[in-house]
Amino acid sequence: MKNLTLIAFFSFLLLGIGSVNAQSVAHVNSNTILEALPDYKAAQTKLEAEADRHKAEVERRQAEMQTIVDDAQKQMEAAQNKSEAEQRALMQKLAPVQEDLQKKQQELMEYQKTASESLNKMEANLVKPIYEKVENAIQAVGDAKKVGYIIDMATAGPSGTVLYYRGGVDITNDVKKQLGVQ
Repeated sequence: MKNLTLIAFFSFLLLGIGSVNAQSVAHVNSNTILEALPDYKAAQTKLEAEADRHKAEVERRQAEMQTIVDDAQKQMEAAQNKSEAEQRALMQKLAPVQEDLQKKQQELMEYQKTASESLNKMEANLVKPIYEKVENAIQAVGDAKKVGYIIDMATAGPSGTVLYYRGGVDITNDVKKQLGVQ
């Protein structure tokens, strides 16, 4: 009986310690915060402008190649009613055109790869400092509110890893205040 009382006492003591050490949970929506930041909007505008520039260049190159293909097809169609010797002469004439077209296709693929890498690098350079600024603000608010866990609902939302939550503190507006935006 004495042992049972001691076990019960220690169990309640451990449960009490567990509740004292319980961490509070808060949530934040980083997308809402980012969209409120002028720096982030400016970075997105720069990225979109650069992407549009690359898209226009790709379209220009594709149109140039399509013109070459269309011209070659017209010449081949016109040669169908001509003699075999004239058709062979046309094929010899079109061989360098075909090589040029293949070269242009290869150059286009290289350009697209380089453009993609350039955009990724530009994005990293523009938004990394902004992400760090937001992370630091989230940490500062979490420390000030003595929050043990902060869940980003932008990434853990409907299809993310948090399937259910009730309550918790939404610190999105506090983080926006920390960053000086509304």
